[in-house]
Amino acid sequence: MKKLTRANLEKLRRDLGDAMDEGTARLLVNTQSKLSASSPVDTGRLASSWMVGHNSMDTSVASERAKDESRVEIKRYDGEITFDGEWHISNNLPYAQRAANDPGYVGKVGGGAGDWYSSIENNLARDAKRSFDSFLKKVK
Repeated sequence: MKKLTRANLEKLRRDLGDAMDEGTARLLVNTQSKLSASSPVDTGRLASSWMVGHNSMDTSVASERAKDESRVEIKRYDGEITFDGEWHISNNLPYAQRAANDPGYVGKVGGGAGDWYSSIENNLARDAKRSFDSFLKKVK
């Protein structure tokens, strides 16, 4: 057993902080990716408009596209993701809420046919546990 010293406690504090930062980043990136991959696709704008914001929602949306231009481009958060403040994943297209609640509303069905949004939302606690556990178990 390690001797409890100020240096050991400081290292533990740093290691726990790093694990929480990494778990937060993994959860946000994976959830944004799941939302994008499962969104119904017409032009890819809905799937491309899931944005990550820190302490407030990112209100931007992907630019409009022609129907024959159905590509999805995920905008990655450009700052450092840490375990502090509030994190938001939002989609500010006027039809995003309806598409999330009625998957048949927009174009062709994406990768998550059926109740895609509720499925992702209902699994957030499990996904968070997996994200954080994978980094916290490395802390010694």
